[in-house]
Amino acid sequence: MRRAWPARIIGTSKLQFAVAVGIFGLLAAILLVRLEAVEAEAERTAVDLTLRNIRVGLQMSVGERIIQGEEHRIADILAANPLDFLASSPSSDGVAGSTSAMGAWTYDMRIRELRYHPRQARAFDDATRLRWRLVPRIDSAGRTVGVGLDEVN
Repeated sequence: MRRAWPARIIGTSKLQFAVAVGIFGLLAAILLVRLEAVEAEAERTAVDLTLRNIRVGLQMSVGERIIQGEEHRIADILAANPLDFLASSPSSDGVAGSTSAMGAWTYDMRIRELRYHPRQARAFDDATRLRWRLVPRIDSAGRTVGVGLDEVN
């Protein structure tokens, strides 16, 4: 006579395997959602740090001109590529007309616009392109006393 207990053990093993696969699938899905959120936060942070470094470079360049007594040359900074104020160019060469690949920084010298093409548009409210321009900071006498990097809406 044949025993019934091996079939029960095999059936239980298949059920346990199916439950384990389901649990691992659920955990993998949760992990992927969290990974996307972390990647989006990392990209936002990288953009913020790059902009902060450009602004610091601009301030240093303005400060150098003031220290050297060349305040009249502060306005010359407006013609510069903002990516030149970084120690190393981030993820692209910063040349106008260069590829607009995701995650690339470019500078259009024709309209003097710094651009970033996000890898994850969701990280930036579904924006496919972020833009900034160098703008003069002018005192009450009409002289350029500084340079800022303002977001273009």
